[in-house]
Amino acid sequence: MAHQAGTEALAAELAKAVEVIMHPMTQQNSRLEAYMACERFKEESPLCAQVGLFLAGSPQFNQQVRHFGLQLIEYTIKYKWNCITHEEKVYIKDNAIKMLNIGVGPAEDRSLMPLKNALSKIIVEMIKREWPQQWSDLLPELSQACTNGEAQTELVLMVFLRLVEDVALLQTIESNQRRKDMYQALNNNMNDIFEFFLRLVEQHVTAFRETTRLGNFHKANAHSRVVEMVLLTLSGFVEWVSIQHVMSNNGKLMHFLCILLNDKAFQSNAAECLAQITNRKGQAKERKPLMQLYNEEPLRYIFSSSQIPADTSSSLAIEQQHLFLKKLLAVLNGMNQQLVALWGKDESTQRPVHLEIMLECLLLLVQHPSLSVAHGAAQIWQLLLKHELCSKDFAMINYIPKLIHTIAPRIVKLPYPPASSPTSLTTESYIRMDYDSEEEFTLYFFRCRTDFLEIFRLATLVQPLITYGFCEQWLQSRLRNAVAESAGMSCSVLDPVYLEWDALVSVLDGVLSRILLVSERPSVPAGLRLLEDCLKLETTNPLIYSILLSCISALFVFLSMSSCQITSNNCVAMNGVTLLPRVLDKIFRALVLKPPNELEKVQVKSAKNLRRHAASLLVKLAHKYPLLLLPVFDQINNHVQLLLKEPNRHQLCRVMRTTLQEALILISNHFCDYERQTAFIEHIVLEKRSEWISFEEAFKSALHFMRFVGLDKPPVFAIDSDPSIPNRTRIIDALHVVLGVVKRCTWPDDPDRAQRGGFVIACTEVGNPICRNPATKHVVPVLSHVLTLMRVLNEMFTPEALAALSEGYRNIHGMLEHEKKLLMGICALPADPLDTTIKREPTAFEKMQTFMMLVTEGCYHLMGSAGPSLGRDLYQLNGMANAIITNVFSCMDIIPDYRMRPIIRVFFKPFVYSCPPIFYDDVLVPLFAHLTPLMCERLTRRWLYISSLYESGQLTGEVNDTQEVLEDQLNRTLTREYLDVLKIALVGGQIGSDHVASGGGGGTANVVAMENEEHSMDSAPQSRASQSALLSDIISDLGGKLLRNGLIGNYILMTLLKAIAWNDGMVNMKAVNIAAPVMRFLAAEHLMDENKAVSAFTAVLQGMQVHGQHEANQSGLITLGVQFYELLRPKFPILSEVLQHIPSVNAADIQKFDEKTAVAPVKGNKVDRAKKDIFKKLTAQLVGRSVNQLFRHEVQIANLPPMQPHKLKSTGNNIMDSNQNANLTKLFGSDK
Repeated sequence: MAHQAGTEALAAELAKAVEVIMHPMTQQNSRLEAYMACERFKEESPLCAQVGLFLAGSPQFNQQVRHFGLQLIEYTIKYKWNCITHEEKVYIKDNAIKMLNIGVGPAEDRSLMPLKNALSKIIVEMIKREWPQQWSDLLPELSQACTNGEAQTELVLMVFLRLVEDVALLQTIESNQRRKDMYQALNNNMNDIFEFFLRLVEQHVTAFRETTRLGNFHKANAHSRVVEMVLLTLSGFVEWVSIQHVMSNNGKLMHFLCILLNDKAFQSNAAECLAQITNRKGQAKERKPLMQLYNEEPLRYIFSSSQIPADTSSSLAIEQQHLFLKKLLAVLNGMNQQLVALWGKDESTQRPVHLEIMLECLLLLVQHPSLSVAHGAAQIWQLLLKHELCSKDFAMINYIPKLIHTIAPRIVKLPYPPASSPTSLTTESYIRMDYDSEEEFTLYFFRCRTDFLEIFRLATLVQPLITYGFCEQWLQSRLRNAVAESAGMSCSVLDPVYLEWDALVSVLDGVLSRILLVSERPSVPAGLRLLEDCLKLETTNPLIYSILLSCISALFVFLSMSSCQITSNNCVAMNGVTLLPRVLDKIFRALVLKPPNELEKVQVKSAKNLRRHAASLLVKLAHKYPLLLLPVFDQINNHVQLLLKEPNRHQLCRVMRTTLQEALILISNHFCDYERQTAFIEHIVLEKRSEWISFEEAFKSALHFMRFVGLDKPPVFAIDSDPSIPNRTRIIDALHVVLGVVKRCTWPDDPDRAQRGGFVIACTEVGNPICRNPATKHVVPVLSHVLTLMRVLNEMFTPEALAALSEGYRNIHGMLEHEKKLLMGICALPADPLDTTIKREPTAFEKMQTFMMLVTEGCYHLMGSAGPSLGRDLYQLNGMANAIITNVFSCMDIIPDYRMRPIIRVFFKPFVYSCPPIFYDDVLVPLFAHLTPLMCERLTRRWLYISSLYESGQLTGEVNDTQEVLEDQLNRTLTREYLDVLKIALVGGQIGSDHVASGGGGGTANVVAMENEEHSMDSAPQSRASQSALLSDIISDLGGKLLRNGLIGNYILMTLLKAIAWNDGMVNMKAVNIAAPVMRFLAAEHLMDENKAVSAFTAVLQGMQVHGQHEANQSGLITLGVQFYELLRPKFPILSEVLQHIPSVNAADIQKFDEKTAVAPVKGNKVDRAKKDIFKKLTAQLVGRSVNQLFRHEVQIANLPPMQPHKLKSTGNNIMDSNQNANLTKLFGSDK
């Protein structure tokens, strides 16, 4: 009695403490004190379970207190189970099962879910420790609980669900052996478990319908909850069990689920369960049974469920129906994934007979007003259209016209709607339901639109005449209405007429981009007539004119096709030839178009955007169809020269002038005549060369430059009257003309044409031709001025230069907002480049900041492109290495990280990659000798600073918008990019796939965005050199030269070893991948000493300490550690002493590791698994823990005796032959 009284007293105190904690008006100190008292009781009291059982089982306590009681029991089981006596275990188990039998409360009462979850957790935690070996009567006890009613059945199902999550799905059980035991036990019983689930579904669905019919809704809700719980539990099983269980009884489970899809009470859970089944992975034999879903009856059920109308009487009903359709799409996606995986793989899997039902279902779903539903269905159509057999099936061919007519209207851009009625079934209503903000919706719609357009592209590969015919009709309709509509149309991109034009252009471009990939092509004369119709349309509206240019761009492919159809009886080619001058005329007229009202700012901006688009289009055509434009090069050149002579009259800005010249250069690349091409380039560069000479005075020093561009004077708010603007314009113009030449000018790709055209001047040692760039002799004299400008830009960060800045320009060196967003990975919202509202008028400060960005960006792109473009002619220049060191690498100790990034990535990376081997010693070795010490010291200093910020709490997960966060991200990015350069230098590799060479000249991102050609500071120029990378485990010739150089080799090694332990997972992996071949090379060349060996091995151990908790990093570090030890231990026995300093290390394990590593020499990157296992064990104490693991109690689950092997008996009625399965039939045969 005294013991009982003590328990009750403790329980009363704890109940009060819980109430204090949960009361909203409690003071913080009181709440903390009560919380700590509860935590102390949990950890210290031997009566934890007894008090917990008393609290949980006493109805006088409120739900929070009872829940705390269950938590006390769970705590005892999880953390004290191995310490308590057998009698206490039995006491806890018996009382837990007793609570299960009594139940927590009615099944339909969802407010009791926390208690139900907590009780199921307790049962599962005991199962983890005792079943099946030491709890043979578990299943009979669960059976007994099931006979007590729906509430107890719900709890049993929750136990099953939590158990299967821990054992099979999430695999959260700490002991792998115990998990295997339970996994085996579950599999042994799986037939009966599934029979049990099916019986419950059938029984309770029938009972639900009957009680609903009788009006007993209280009882109906209980049955409904059991069905819901069965379906949730099944979802946890069907994903991983053998397919034979899922398909047992002739697929009875899937049949039930398909029926339930049409029952509003259960359709959502049924769809979720069915989706788990249809999305199963595995071998073909595991997937084939799922094709039963393509039988007529299941397809009819699925189809009818997709067409159940939503109940518009309540917003909740609409939301539930919408959610169900999303889950149904997951089912359909899984079914079609199985279809495309199996169809045509062998004779046994052929076309489903009733495929049309599936296609009709998908077509209707694409028509659904919800964008989310339509998009999900469109992605399934993509899947089918990509499948060779399915795309050519007669049913698919019949559905393509219907599909494209359905999809086309959805490509028209939609604005984010204002608040609308929640009970309406419009697209706007669903948008408001799905997306909380305009930004979120804009990003999603952009993805939707991309996938809708992809359907047109894919359909064109199957039915090109159908998709083209649709575009033709749509365009002709728009052209007929254009004249009438243009009078009332505004210059707004939100105008409905413009939005339809915009959608049409997107579709037309998508379809015609695939026309050359198919054999059945549209009629060329018909295409040319359509092009002619576009040319005939006259408009002064800049938006419509821009759309027409996009149509012409898409239809230009017919001009290309017509040039290939020259026959004696065919005038198609002649028609194409006559249209080409009209196309060019249309483009050039756009360049000089004046808006209807030059006083209206919107129209002026629209006209400017049109001119940019026209210039960009000319570049695109010159890039895609240079041979077509080559015969009319002189006419194009004359037009451009006329425009360039009077740029102000025609309102051509610097960007447009440069872009037009780039178009000419692209065409001139196909002269195949060196002398003609170099003369043309000379004509372009000549004027700017004299400009560069005139800048000599301005580029003498940072202060001279600042005076020249106006940085030492206050900002002039009347921008047009700023006297320094002409100087800035001259610098940008001169820079971008040279940049355009360097990036665009090249020699013929065909070696024979290059030879005949006079481009080949010699051959390499292995016989490959060495070509000269026609631009080289005109660009090289300018490079010295560009390098001087780069030195001046770096000197801008000296104290004298910073002090000379006027007050208004004090923060001029800060990063631009778009650069910050790009660095932080903040996605920019997709925007229409013709939208006049995107950009406001810049301030004087912003103008200056943009100028500084364009100059810096242009310089690094120019020098980065010069290596790949000019080739040997650049690297053989006298004093090249010294010129780069004194200019590009000047003041590197003071320039900020964001200015260091383009030096490393945009300039140095392609410069290193493109250097011919003959110039390694003269150019690259001196550069690395200068750069590697600076970078090693800089990165070390920056990482120490960033680490101190983390330690002081200034950088935490909650802070994401401070200068410190920006500095942290910059440091990480700079480190990664520098390691990329080291990888290219040491072992070879590619410089990236960014095809910057096709971008517009220097910073013309606005222009080329209209034709999908752009580059930025984050884009490294593409090299013309061969992209074949050396094997990652072999040091290249350049790498060998660098590592043999004592100074360079030491700093490279020091940087790599430090990077292994810097707190960035990606930096660690990059460093590990480079360090392995470096260490093998140094060991083979006898360049290692004891100090380096100890440092290298210690770095690996430090890396394990920092990154060991991450599986990907740990794997690389263990491999590296074993390789280092194998390589270095024979010569440097001190490494075993390094291992001895690991806390709690076992000397016997070190001895064993020594013996293992002495057995066989290292072979490449292959490391014996046994060695890795020992090294992992040795370093286990070093491995840090994830933040979510740091303060967790250690859960230990003791292994049980091995299970008896499962033997199937010949009689089907006996389920198991072990005593653990006694009375199992009772569990699954219970009636309620």
